[in-house]
Amino acid sequence: MLADAARRLLDERHPPARARDADAGFRAALWGELAAMGWPALLLPEAAGGMGLGLAAAWTLAGEAGRHLLGVPLAANLAWLPGLRAARPEAALLDAWLAPVLAGQAYYAPAAAQADGTLLVEYAAPGTLALALRRPAPDRIEIECHTVADAVIGTGLDPAIGTARIPGGAPVRRAALALDEAGWSRLCQGYRLLRSAELLGAAGAALDAAAAHARERQQFGRPIGANQAIKHKLADDWMALDDAGLAGRAAAQALDRDAPAGEAAHACAVAELLAVEAGRRAAENAIQVHGALGIAWECDMHLFLKRVLHIAGMLDSGRRRGELLDLLWRADGEDPAARASLAA
Repeated sequence: MLADAARRLLDERHPPARARDADAGFRAALWGELAAMGWPALLLPEAAGGMGLGLAAAWTLAGEAGRHLLGVPLAANLAWLPGLRAARPEAALLDAWLAPVLAGQAYYAPAAAQADGTLLVEYAAPGTLALALRRPAPDRIEIECHTVADAVIGTGLDPAIGTARIPGGAPVRRAALALDEAGWSRLCQGYRLLRSAELLGAAGAALDAAAAHARERQQFGRPIGANQAIKHKLADDWMALDDAGLAGRAAAQALDRDAPAGEAAHACAVAELLAVEAGRRAAENAIQVHGALGIAWECDMHLFLKRVLHIAGMLDSGRRRGELLDLLWRADGEDPAARASLAA
């Protein structure tokens, strides 16, 4: 029911083609509609005015956001502050940070610290506030709010996502909270899981479009989908995306039931790896199925591919694929150090 409601709303208000020309005003208005639906409050505890649902429900919304190439940072605003509020129910100071998000007045653009001390901001737009999470000590987290008002806003790989680099040393607002290693791990795992869902949503939409094209496009008097080189490739991609989706939902359920740290970390790592691998392949193959049309600006295929590659790049920035595979291999062998590293 949640998926159907989300799809109906986004089909009407933000079909994939809308990603080409959605300006800041349109995105602000859209965020107000999403907030009216209660989406930003999905993970927030009921005692704090939220819906009190889990990551399994948020996974569904993130997937629809990916399918529709949503131009607002739903995953970050679903996971970060609501996740912190759930982990620290006594931290009422977060309510002031959450108030404009829940009211639909504003959203926070996620900012990631870079090696040179700057912050890389996704979904940057004039007037947007950026949110950065730092972990200066094993038992503490700092939340920083930065303005991007004076930043040069451009686009990276995905033309529908504004990006900016801003100085990291001058937040307009800062708060510190005590948060143990388990709470920090769960927060990071939940966010990365929702980005994986978004990636799979975009890849799934690309696959659906490729399958539809293969049924309609004819060569030599028959649809190109009748050729084994096409239909087997599409079937393989469907299976890979389905496997990744099952792994992602299982990981979300593990986090929702507070599974042991090693089990949850293992499930999240498997889900992320499968999502990145399957999503990239499905989106790239969708371009190939469309032929020359696939690289035309008027065709949505390149937008899906760029969204998949953008999210994959952001997920890979924290840990290289080879390192994660190595940790999974050693964790399966009950290596305590590997299990601890997966949970970090």
